[in-house]
Amino acid sequence: MPRTVSTLNACRLAATRSRGFTIVELLVVISIIAILLSLISIGLIRGGESSRQTAALSNLREVGRAWTLFANQNQDRCLPGYVDPAVQSALRINVDDQSGNDIPPQFCATYPNRLLPFLDYDRSILYRYLTDYQDLGNMTADDVANKPAFGYNAYYVGGWYQENPGVPGQPQMRFSDTGYFSSPGVLVPRQEVVARSVSQIQRPSSLITFSASTRATPGFYKEPTELADGAAWVVPHTRAQQQIWLASDGGNFESMSTGGAGAGGSGGAAGVIGNSGIQVLVEECVPLRRIQNLVTTVRADGSTATQGPRELMDQSRWINVAHQSADPIFFTHP
Repeated sequence: MPRTVSTLNACRLAATRSRGFTIVELLVVISIIAILLSLISIGLIRGGESSRQTAALSNLREVGRAWTLFANQNQDRCLPGYVDPAVQSALRINVDDQSGNDIPPQFCATYPNRLLPFLDYDRSILYRYLTDYQDLGNMTADDVANKPAFGYNAYYVGGWYQENPGVPGQPQMRFSDTGYFSSPGVLVPRQEVVARSVSQIQRPSSLITFSASTRATPGFYKEPTELADGAAWVVPHTRAQQQIWLASDGGNFESMSTGGAGAGGSGGAAGVIGNSGIQVLVEECVPLRRIQNLVTTVRADGSTATQGPRELMDQSRWINVAHQSADPIFFTHP
């Protein structure tokens, strides 16, 4: 009898040992595997984002070098930001492609075709992000002129030139010699707000020449858009006295203000990570967050950086004399 009980117990023990995992145990294992796969996936995504951000900054550095080379070969003059066809004709500006053929003036008003010779015509530096073109040599003339990955600070560096409506054929630069408001209602007259030459730039390590940019319609843009079309220029949050865009630390327009973390300080980037966004008030070309919540920029001294939207509300980063006002965030001019 004792042997029979012992035999039964041994059979039960063997059965217990061979029954395998319970459903609960399987679910736990599957959950752990899913979490690990998720962590690996996030790591790969972030690694890819970091690599692409590094590549964008490398391209911006090349654009900054080309911009400096243009100035060196043009008596210190900054690359003009915009030159309409009538002004090109009046000033006898002709732009050739790599084969020496004239490029139609309507495609040379913006900067790309005028800067590409100083980039050895390497289109990948400006247009690598475009997925529509496997061969960048097949780009349309309109896309070359208007969809580079980086926008030029065209109104305040180099200048925006259009034909004087009162004098046909005479060039006229926007915001030339307007003066600026050192504080609300206090005008400092006949002061140039546009940097026409490199030697005029007072703070080259701060003044943005190019940044990631896109043309945006009015609305609140919360998420970065890596594949958004680029734009040939970019504007600060206030141009003259017109407010173009605002940046937020929170998730909606009501939470926006120009005070708080990241407003013009070195800690700005930290202030925008999370529920940040840009409220676009009028259709224009604005800073673009392609990757994460940061905008890639290059400054007049050739240095590159990733900066948060709130940090970019400091007008002294865009306008040469804005640091001379009482509060650069609220800087305006006639």
